[in-house]
Amino acid sequence: MTLNERQRAVAALEKEFGSDWLTVAQELGTENLRQRVGKELTSFLAFPERGEGGKNTWRGNCSPKVVESIVKYVLDTKRYYGKDTSDFTLLDPMSGSGTSGIVAENLGIRSCLYDLNPNPAKGRGSWNALKDEVDESADVIFWHPPYWSMIAYSGNMWGKPHPDDLSRCPTYRDFIEKMNFVMKKLYMALRRDGRLAVLVGDMRLRGQFYSMQSDMMKIGNYESFIVKAQFNCNSDTKRYAKPFIPVVCEYLLLFHKEEIFMVPFSKTLSSRFDAQKKDDASLTWHHLIRMTFESLGGRASLELLYERLAEHPKSKKNPHYKERIRATLYEHQDQYIAEGDGEYRLRYQVA
Repeated sequence: MTLNERQRAVAALEKEFGSDWLTVAQELGTENLRQRVGKELTSFLAFPERGEGGKNTWRGNCSPKVVESIVKYVLDTKRYYGKDTSDFTLLDPMSGSGTSGIVAENLGIRSCLYDLNPNPAKGRGSWNALKDEVDESADVIFWHPPYWSMIAYSGNMWGKPHPDDLSRCPTYRDFIEKMNFVMKKLYMALRRDGRLAVLVGDMRLRGQFYSMQSDMMKIGNYESFIVKAQFNCNSDTKRYAKPFIPVVCEYLLLFHKEEIFMVPFSKTLSSRFDAQKKDDASLTWHHLIRMTFESLGGRASLELLYERLAEHPKSKKNPHYKERIRATLYEHQDQYIAEGDGEYRLRYQVA
């Protein structure tokens, strides 16, 4: 579409639908992704119009249409396979403004809502996900945890700061570990053939990128990974000079409990090793020397390289490490530029 065609389309939509023109365009633009092969739930969710239920002023809330889509899918699946749905139960352990409760009422199903907030909009208050039992069992558990410290809830959205509020975890690692613990508790509370739906997002905080969906535990039968578009975010109106990739979607992970006692799970364990002090099969002499050059600003003499690498495990294992360093420089002359008198520089500038 050319710029002129786009301007004409916007003008036509605006004339016909007024201030709602953008929502109409977004609905039309995502329809082919949201509905495929006769199914209303696909691996892409987009709800430009939030829908009724809960409070859109409650920070971090999600559209009731998201909860409704998942609940309908689980209900339809059970009915297709002839399972009893007379006591079908939806549980939301961090119910916030009560969105899940409204969805359950509209669908005519039973719901159990918990929240750490002593005075929640609906359901049981003062429920501590880290310490309290999940008293109820459920056919579907919808969990929308805080995105670490992006929005502080206790002491901000309600009451006083609470030590077990996941949004107040001191570190991201602590947050993920506690989140994984809660994941296991919620999975245990599922009935056989139940589903745990977890809505999470990626974050960029103080220049650092964090991916909850990548780092969190996967438990049970990993049934689906759904991308959910975000609309009308607080950051949409801001402009940034620094280059970065904006986060414009969330992820809904769906886990199926197929067995009663066996609990399959996997964790993404992240760690670090210091290439200055440890060796690894992936660390070649070339890589080690190049990184050493970078640490020295891109220039170094042979003597300085000998000195910096003398205590490295590679050097300890090789009595001829100085010869190895010289040979590496020679083998990669396009990377290490000789400047005479034993001085070298990298071919590129160090950032």
